[in-house]
Amino acid sequence: MSTAAGDCAIASHIGGRAEQQDCAGAFGRADGRCQLLVVADGMGGREGGARAARTVVEVAGRLWGDGRSADADPPALLDALCRTAHEEIRRMAGEGGSTVAALIATADRAWWAHVGDSRVYALRSGKVVHRSADHSLVQARVRDGTLAADQAATHPDQHKLLRALGGEGDASPAHGQMKRAPDSGFVLCTDGFWSVVGDEEMGAVVREASSAEGCQRWVERAAARGGAGADNLTLAVLGPGARRARLQLRQLWPLYAALGIALGMLLLRVFK
Repeated sequence: MSTAAGDCAIASHIGGRAEQQDCAGAFGRADGRCQLLVVADGMGGREGGARAARTVVEVAGRLWGDGRSADADPPALLDALCRTAHEEIRRMAGEGGSTVAALIATADRAWWAHVGDSRVYALRSGKVVHRSADHSLVQARVRDGTLAADQAATHPDQHKLLRALGGEGDASPAHGQMKRAPDSGFVLCTDGFWSVVGDEEMGAVVREASSAEGCQRWVERAAARGGAGADNLTLAVLGPGARRARLQLRQLWPLYAALGIALGMLLLRVFK
């Protein structure tokens, strides 16, 4: 499954699992000036994880549709998304929980929040300048120096989370933000994707995956790397501002052409 709108795209792959427990959504204003991307990775059997992940994306859509101003206070909207989803998942019958990675981007700035081990990558000129720190047992061990960073993705405790939406413990999100430059790009993904796609490849992901076809190619490539036991994989990409600017210029060229013709005819009349 893949979708695209403007300079962002999302795609998912079931991997080698019997059930798809990932979910993603992309929401934007009609003028393209503000966008919200959300990725969620559900946990729990008997469709509990799938329902929890869908709840995260549904809450995001409701909050966005309520007309809350992302321009006024993006971190507050991201907090509301995490808090509301956490409460709704806890009220659901049965067991279930979810991670979340969410990004709000305007023309000149981006804000993000995450809970669990779904990640946000921020890039400039194809290089990762920020990667969200997982709320996981393995990441805690990397931070305290008892586990090497290159061992984290394949460690048997990788899936043990310290925070998750819908759980009994802490579900408060971690936040980040940065100025959005013409060469900035963003990747949001579940652990099924980042565990087989390294940081050094994220620049290629942004360049190739800001379309539905490119996003789908990357999740299929990652699923193939994971083999028969591949986890669910979900990817959301927001491409560089330079690409958006070129697109806007291409969309406006008929207007520029018409103005040029009108100006030329006016000059002919003046100097005739």
